[in-house]
Parts: sequence; C-alpha cells; structure tokens
Amino acid sequence: MRNPLDHLSTGRLARALVLPLLVALLPAGSLAGQDSARTTLPPLLTAPVPGPRLTRADETEVRRKLQSTADAWNRADLAGHVAPYADSAAFMTGRGPMIGRDKIEASLRRGFWREGKPLQTLRYEHVSVRALGRDHALVTGRFILTGGGRDDATGWFTLVWERGPKGWREIHDHSS
Repeated sequence: MRNPLDHLSTGRLARALVLPLLVALLPAGSLAGQDSARTTLPPLLTAPVPGPRLTRADETEVRRKLQSTADAWNRADLAGHVAPYADSAAFMTGRGPMIGRDKIEASLRRGFWREGKPLQTLRYEHVSVRALGRDHALVTGRFILTGGGRDDATGWFTLVWERGPKGWREIHDHSS
C-alpha cells in the first residue's frame, strides 16, 4: 500500500503536520487582528528568562531614561534625545542597521526636524521593561508623534538596553 504523504518533501511534510498543531494550541482569538489601542497586552508565549532579574531601581532607571528621550525631543533637544544611546548603538532602518549615535542623530534630524525643532511632539505608551539578565533589558512599547499640523504617526518599538560603566545605555533600537 502506498503512503499518501510520500509526495511531500520533508519540509512540506513538517509544515503540513506541525502548523495545524501549532494553530490548535494557540488561545482562541489569538490570530485575530491586534487592537493597538488595547490597554493590556496579552501575555507573552515565552518562558521567563532564567537567572538574575532587574531590580526595581534598575527598571525605574531604564524607564526614567526612556522618558528623558521624549522630554528632550519635546524641548527641541535632539542631542538630549539621543544621549542615552551608546556610541555604537544600532538603529534598524528599512535598508538595514545604522550604526552609531551620531548617524542616528543625523537621520532623525533629516527626517523629523525642521529649523532646529521637531515636527511633532513625542510620547510613549504601553511601555514594558523585561530583564534579559542582570545587565540587559528589553523595552517594548508604542511611540506616538502628534501635532504640528500633521497626521499622528504611531508605531511600535523594541529597544535593548545595557548596563555599563556609564549606567544604562540604549544599544539597539528597532522602531517601526
């Protein structure tokens, strides 16, 4: 008797068997469109990171530094906005990573500033700080640019922060 799955390659066979199983294991409604205005996010489907955790003081410091970036932006202080970035920070763009705080600052100035001021005001929502060990943190949230006679611009960000000799610094930014 011929096996009805013989015509499938190993990869196709795995997808044919595993994908329906994974979909069946997802909580009901989890494949529905995301509601970006939602005030509570669904739980992450990952296990906690083993090892040391951030202290409350560390989390507070990371949140304070993140807020300082929006405060500086809204004061028209672009240098202050990028001050928490490490010198070698990576900023993801549509063309790939941009490396270096100076390049990030120049790019932001070209895209979002005119005559020494930001085109819109900046705020963050849905900010979550998650430990990636004792000296690293993953920060996610939503940015909102408003005002300036323009439509609001919003998107989600993922930042990686690292504790070093100069305190907590942003080493990676992926905002979209």
